[in-house]
Amino acid sequence: MLRFRVETLGTLAVFGAKGASLPIAGSCRPILGYLLTHRHRRVSRTELAETLWADHDDSRARRCLSTALWRLKKATGAGPSLLAFNSAEEASLNLSRAWVDAIAMEWRVAPLLRHEPATLTRDQIARLHRGVRLYRGDYLSGIDHEWAWIERQRLRNLYLDGLYHLTLAYAANSDWPRVLEWGRRLSMDEPLREDVHRLLMRAHASAGNRALAIAQYQLCQRVLKSDLDVEPMPETQALYQVLASEPATAGEPPPLVEPPAITQARRRVSRVRRLLAASQRQLDQVLQHLAPIPSPKTDI
Repeated sequence: MLRFRVETLGTLAVFGAKGASLPIAGSCRPILGYLLTHRHRRVSRTELAETLWADHDDSRARRCLSTALWRLKKATGAGPSLLAFNSAEEASLNLSRAWVDAIAMEWRVAPLLRHEPATLTRDQIARLHRGVRLYRGDYLSGIDHEWAWIERQRLRNLYLDGLYHLTLAYAANSDWPRVLEWGRRLSMDEPLREDVHRLLMRAHASAGNRALAIAQYQLCQRVLKSDLDVEPMPETQALYQVLASEPATAGEPPPLVEPPAITQARRRVSRVRRLLAASQRQLDQVLQHLAPIPSPKTDI
């Protein structure tokens, strides 16, 4: 029987069996996050102490870890613990007693990405829908360790790929309101993705609103010009020319469907852009925390 609900997509939070939020101290959150991130293996106390209290000497780091583990045990109350100690020196999470949103999202989304969107059944689409809805924010937001950042990017990529897959599945079923709902959400997260702009253009046109389809192209054009100083790709311009010259009829299938190989290539390019942007943000944060180096004094 599950006893805990652990939310990691956003700020880390733990809830008991009756839905009450448990008071997890700030020093305990990185422990939970680290054990969740490395849930496929056992983690030694030495590794935890050296990783999470790297700026302390070994003895003090071990004391900090022991105190944090005690506080974590106390916060989760009596009964089966959220932590499992495989030996005096190894710890892991008792996942048989906990539901974790990040694990649930991956379990629902990842297998369905291996199927073409147009082949997904209604039940599979519903499963994918439930999976992407679990993503309420970046993984372990506020925990600024490299191990958390790497897993954060992986799960964010999984979410964005799942969101695009879901949008394509709705498009294959001519469910244009859902295409617009989820496509807009994806476009907000990745405004430079022209494949998403084109999908929204087709959705507007297929729903019979040519003016909004043209407005979507103009938005795409402005964003690309502002951020990259480039014009839309030829296929985006070609779609715009079709929509601008001939009013679309509601219910028409979207024209100029992109080949799967091109879609996969665009996903990889988009992923690289996201990683570069995230790396730059992380570098900027490090530079902001560095103390200015004083100018050397010279004798006159």
